[in-house]
Amino acid sequence: MNMKNKISVIVPVYNRKELLAACVKSLLEQTYRDFELCIVDDGSTDGTEILCDELQKEDSRIRVLHVKNGGAAYARRRGVEQASGEWILFVDSDDTMPADALRRLFQATSQNTDIVIGFFRKKRLWGRKKLSPVHYRKLLIEGRHNISAACGKLFRRILFDEHTLQSPPEIVMGEDMLMNIRLSFASAKPVILVGGDSIYNYMQHGTNITHIFEPSADYEYFFHQERLRAIPEAEHLFYMPVMIYRRLRMLRRLLRRAQENGMVKELQASLFVEDLLKDIRKIHYSPLHYPYWKLWLFLMSVR
Repeated sequence: MNMKNKISVIVPVYNRKELLAACVKSLLEQTYRDFELCIVDDGSTDGTEILCDELQKEDSRIRVLHVKNGGAAYARRRGVEQASGEWILFVDSDDTMPADALRRLFQATSQNTDIVIGFFRKKRLWGRKKLSPVHYRKLLIEGRHNISAACGKLFRRILFDEHTLQSPPEIVMGEDMLMNIRLSFASAKPVILVGGDSIYNYMQHGTNITHIFEPSADYEYFFHQERLRAIPEAEHLFYMPVMIYRRLRMLRRLLRRAQENGMVKELQASLFVEDLLKDIRKIHYSPLHYPYWKLWLFLMSVR
């Protein structure tokens, strides 16, 4: 790939033959043209792998990398390894970007930032144009405003290391959050927000993992351990209130389902609840921070 390119756009794809062409078309039609496009075929078997090679012939900016199936995070990691641009942008193979998206994102870059964020719809966080590193990390951990998505952002290439995109195979939901948390702690610079019209067109369909994934207490306990590993140990106590808040929101969802299924006792006995209670007591977390009285009654009933 040519070192003159400013942006490396990485598109991981697995069995998306019917949608990939539209994604690539939207990228090739960008008004900003100083980018390379790396399509990482994650072991497709439906003809997507053939389409990738055909698309590569259409534009010199496209490079195709065929890898064994390892999931989106693995495909992104292989793409980053091949990237030559100063900035990295991830795009999912079933999504598209408005024609001026790359231009608007790149115009917001400077030496004073390592991360530039565009949004999935017309949006501005409370009128802000930037976030402090601490504020950004808190929003990521809370999972607020779709800010933990991997796509629609520019990341400076030097932020990535061999651990940034590595997660256990058991993590099937939340990989983007873990990646973003790691990247956020790799930079001490403010994060720039690109307001105005949408930067990214997110395609919703029945096969999206966000639509079919059902959380469980066991999974949420395991995921929290991975989140702790993504945060430097010296920062755990500082970000503990935010991590508790995030888990309380999830507990509210789990409790509702447990009540419907008659599984409340099982939830009470879970490692997820035990670990959450331990942290609440450790920092004397107050119900005033999360005022849902039914949830607190449930927690107080756990011995």
